[in-house]
Formats: sequence, structure tokens, C-alpha cells
Amino acid sequence: MNTIDVPANRTPAPVSQLLAPRSVAVIGASEDQTKFGGRLYRMLIKHGYQGAIYPINPGRKSLFGIDTFPSVSATPEAPDMVVMALPRDKVKGEIEAAAKRGARCGIIITAKFSDAGPEGAALEAEIVGIARAHGMRLIGPNCLGVISPANRVVLCSSPALEVDSLPVGPLGFVSQSGALMATIFDRALDMGVGFSHCVSVGNQADLELCDFVEYLIEDPRTQVICTYIEGIKDPQRFVALARRAREAGKPWLAVKAGRTEAGSRAAFSHTASIAGTHAVLAAVCRDENVTLLDDTGTMITLAAAIARHPAARVERVAVLTTSGGGGALAADALTSRGLEMARFAPATQQAIDRYYSPGQGQNPVDFGGRRFDDAADVSKATAEIVAADPNTDALLYSITTAPMMVKLAEELAAGMLDEQGRLRKPALWVMQPGRAADGARQALRERGIAFTNHTGEAIDALVAWQARSRFVARSEAARPTACGPAVPAAGQYDEAASKAVLAGYGVPVNESRIAGSADEAVAAARELGYPVVMKIVSADIVHKSDVGGVAVGVADDADAAATFDRVLAAAKAAVPGARIDGVSVQTMASGKLELIVGARRDAQFGPIVVVGAGGVLVELLSDRAIARAPIAHDDARRLLESLSVWPVLSGYRGRPLAVDAVVDAIVRASWLAQDLGDGDFELDLNPLIVDETRCVAVDARLRVGDAGEVSEPAGH
Repeated sequence: MNTIDVPANRTPAPVSQLLAPRSVAVIGASEDQTKFGGRLYRMLIKHGYQGAIYPINPGRKSLFGIDTFPSVSATPEAPDMVVMALPRDKVKGEIEAAAKRGARCGIIITAKFSDAGPEGAALEAEIVGIARAHGMRLIGPNCLGVISPANRVVLCSSPALEVDSLPVGPLGFVSQSGALMATIFDRALDMGVGFSHCVSVGNQADLELCDFVEYLIEDPRTQVICTYIEGIKDPQRFVALARRAREAGKPWLAVKAGRTEAGSRAAFSHTASIAGTHAVLAAVCRDENVTLLDDTGTMITLAAAIARHPAARVERVAVLTTSGGGGALAADALTSRGLEMARFAPATQQAIDRYYSPGQGQNPVDFGGRRFDDAADVSKATAEIVAADPNTDALLYSITTAPMMVKLAEELAAGMLDEQGRLRKPALWVMQPGRAADGARQALRERGIAFTNHTGEAIDALVAWQARSRFVARSEAARPTACGPAVPAAGQYDEAASKAVLAGYGVPVNESRIAGSADEAVAAARELGYPVVMKIVSADIVHKSDVGGVAVGVADDADAAATFDRVLAAAKAAVPGARIDGVSVQTMASGKLELIVGARRDAQFGPIVVVGAGGVLVELLSDRAIARAPIAHDDARRLLESLSVWPVLSGYRGRPLAVDAVVDAIVRASWLAQDLGDGDFELDLNPLIVDETRCVAVDARLRVGDAGEVSEPAGH
């Protein structure tokens, strides 16, 4: 028995070796299929693993004809991979023994570590420390293992693996949920989709999602990267890998849990993962061309289609269908989501019209409108013609119950292929019937054509593909002239002080004076010129208008004196004990639109800037555009273009407003955010009043925390 310990400074193996181990030790191996170790052990054998298998079971001499070993220490050589599903209190000892034996990696299926509270988290950290001291990597805990058809390595016990063979496909999948990984794997097989590798990372105690994404970027057998994410351990690495995937031409698709407070709590309780702010992650994904989706079925549908045409641009779609009603519904769904129904080129239309009754060959094309009886032949010819149409970017096949469905599927599939057997255009197949279409589904699987059974998934996939097609990489941000840097000290700033900071960054603010008495208010109003705005000044009162602390259109001396007394009394009555520093008398600004510009530090991705409808619309219109700070001018403009108020800014039914001035204000606020980025802060500039010639901030508040202090506020 070899009991030699490996050196403590052993270099950890790369992920490429870990997913192709030369030997695997299964601790708790068994022939009992009611046990996890028994199912996993049988799946490893069943799916043709080519390396050495070391079943660890002190109570048996052999299992399924393979000699067993009483412990990892007794194996003839150090195994590359050790996998275990043991009671939590036994995991530490087995990891220590495997690490000392020289194992390169361990998969810990067992849960109830950091996902179960401080005690489990402490044990998890201790186990990771033991492994790292010996150069051993860990996957999990609280995971379901690895399925790697490309390497013929199956270290998972899921019933989804009860199939004769595992097709090797172009999709790689990394999931924080083990059960979800197995579920998607099973459904993908039914859809005719294969994977290169699937990895369940669980709690990400050691190896984490980004480690495997990095491997998939480099793996030539993987064409599209799919991920299910609950929490991101290293946000900056996530961004860097997104850029590497883009440079490598590998689309990265993601489904992220934690969009809502309830989802965030569920994600944390599942894998102890902090979900982070979903809106910020969505902005990061938009800027790095990681396609963020709401549904795993849509993710697989898009991934399978995009693997064939990773660089294709999708804007105009042709629908080919066996049902006029199905075609109409598909057209409605596509156009309502912003996709364009392709308008066939004249030559295309002329070619199609040879096969269809007058007016029946328009997009969507209903095979039921054909001139001839042989639906299969006509469908093949139609597919060939439409696939060659220069005005069509992608095809959507909407298949309903029809005679000879197998033949129809075969001919449609043939019509999509060019002389080299490649798909002419991106195509998504929707097989809407139930069992009646099973034969047609099998015909598609045999030809390597993926499909979905749900029109909604196909439409969502096309919408996401369109968004990918419109991707524009962010520009390098450059600090404007007269834009700081002048980092404010920690503290809660009132409106006047907040505006002073903004003015130092070149953000236009309206002129104001602080009055401590009615006489001072009158003097200030005369100096600024009537009409004026008057506001209570108090760091303890954030929403001044809610307490009667704001008056607009103050017209003369008498009005100014009376208004001073009124707003002062209203504020004292509404917030007893509030510190009041006087009344701000301000020049009055008017415009055609009010915006909000905000900024804060996100706990994961650092300083961000936010823009949206402001003033009285801030609560009514929920659309916001978010970007990491600082931001370049052209990127700030694209943020504005994404808002529902953009038509007002751009001049709908009138002259355009001062868009360039607004863009400049956003850019300057983003540089203030960048300069404040080492600590917690919040900035609200609301409203920014915009007219045809200028914009001006008429209210603002700023809170600056100590450097290094980061909280996670509710956001804007």
C-alpha cells in the first residue's frame, strides 16, 4: 500500500486536466442503485469512461467486476479525481486523506456546508484549506458533479443519464444548481441538443463558475457557453472573461437567479451565493454581450441555434408553417417584440408564387395554401427559396399537426441544407403537437436539428439574438475638461453642498442663496431675479416637497417673505427636531422634460451611473438605464435612447431637446462616481430640467461614506 504524502507545494492541475481525469476514485461506490454512490459508479462505467476506476468500499472485494479498495490511501496510484457523497461529518477526513494521497481534484456532493449557516461555512473553509495546502482542487460542495460527453466522463447520478449514449454537442454548461443542470441536460437531449461538458459548481468553495467558463472559452469542442448563475464570486474576472469569450467568437448565454428580493433570498439559501443587484448585472451583461435570459429553456433553444451561426445578425424573420392560424400568431408575437417580418425580395416572391395560390405565398408562408398536393415536396422547395432570400435573416418553423409529419420534417430539413450539408440560414423549429409529432421530432434529432415545443421560447430566443446582433462595444471613457477630480469628504450633504460638488465637476446647476430670515430671502430673490423657487435646507429632510418645504413661482417681495415663514413652519411641523439651516432661494428653471441622474457604488461591480425619467415621473415610470462608471459620451447617449422618454428628447412632435447637454451631464456625474468609487456613496440629481438649449440640475443630494465602506442600498 502506497502511503507517501505528496509535497505541500504541489502545483494545482488546470481545469482541462480535471475534466479529463486519468483515474477516478468513487468513495462510497456500491452496486445498490438506491444509493448515490451506487448510481454514480454505474453511470461512470455505463458511459464508457476510459481511465482507471478505483471503487472505494471496505466491505466488498469487487463491484460490477472491478476490484475495490478499502480507502483512497490503498489505491495503486494517486487518483486524479475523487468523488464522494458522504455524511457531512465524514467529508473532512476523506478530503484530507485524498489530498495527502496526491489526488488532483475532489467532487463533494454533500450539502449543508456554507449553504446551511456559519458552522457549515467554517467547516467548508477548513476543508478548502486542507485541499489547497496539498495542491488539490475542489468542486462543490452541494453540487451534482460533472457530465462531460466530450471526455466520456460521467460523475453524476441523475436519472437523466439513463440513456444508451450521450451525444457530444457544441454547448458547454456551468450551473450553480445541480438538479437544474441535470434537468436541462435531460430536456436538451429530448430537444436534440448535445453538450461538450456540464459542470455543477454548487457552493463554489474553491473552483467557481468563472474557472469553468474560462476552460470552455479555450475548449475547441465548445461553441456556445451556457450558465445558470446565483452569485458571482469575482465580478471583475466575470467581465474580463466576457471580453475573452467575445474575442474568441463564443456566445455566452446566462440565466441569473435573484431578480427579486424573494429570488435573492432563495439563491442565498441554496448555495450561500449573494445574488447582487440584478439590474446592475443586466447592464454589465449588456455592455459585454453576455446574453442574459429569464428562462433556461430559451437559453438552450437559442444556444442550439446560434451554435450553427455564431456570427449571424438577426432582424428579419420568415415564418414557415403548417397552419395559417399558427403563422398569424407567430407574426403577432414577433412584431410585438420588435422583430421584423421579412419582406421577400422580388425574385424570392416570384419563385414562391409558383407553388402557392395567389396571395398565399406571403410571409408567413402557410403550406396549406400550396397549389400542389405533395406538401413535403412543396415545403422543401419553399425552404430552399426562403433560405436563399437576401432579405431574410432567420427562419421560424411553426409546425402544427399535419399529415405525413415525418416526411414533412425530413423534406423541410433537407431544404435548409446547402451543397456541403450546412444550414443555409439560422432556423428555429417549433414542434407544437403532442405525441402526434414524436416521429417528426425523432427525424429532426437524427439529422442533428434542435427544436423546441414552445413558440414562446423560440420568440424569446429570436429577440435575444436580435439584441446580440445590435451589440456595440463600450468606448473608452475620457475625463472631460473642468471635471474634478475633487473627492468630497465623508458625510451627508444638503442640496447646496451637493450642488457645489456637482458644479465642481462641470454639471450645470441653478444659482441659489441661503436665507436665514425673511429679509434675507427677499434680498436673495431680488438679486437672483423673480420668479424664484424656495426650498427648506435640511440634511434631515430628503423629500422636501413631501413636507411642504418647496415653493415655486415666488413672484415678489411680499410673496418671498411669506413663503419663507410658511416653508419653515411646515418643515418644523412635519419633522420635529430636524436640523434646519435656512431656506434656499433659487433661480427658477423651466423646460420640456425632467430627468433623474443618479450614481452609487454597487457591492459587486463598483461605481455605477443611473439615468431615467425624473421629477414627478420618477415613481410613475420605472424604466432606468444603468452603466458602470465612468462612461463615454456615445455610450451615455445610447443609455438615453433606451428610455421610454427618448422620443421626447429626440424631438417627437417638436424641436429636439438639448441631448448633448444631457449626455455631458451624465458623463460628468459618472466621473464623480468613479472618483467616489473606493467607498459607499449615493448621488441623486433630480430633477435635471431639459429644454431645447440647455439642461440644469435644480435639486441634488449626496451621501459619501468612509473609504472602503460598501453597503447595498435599494437602488434607484
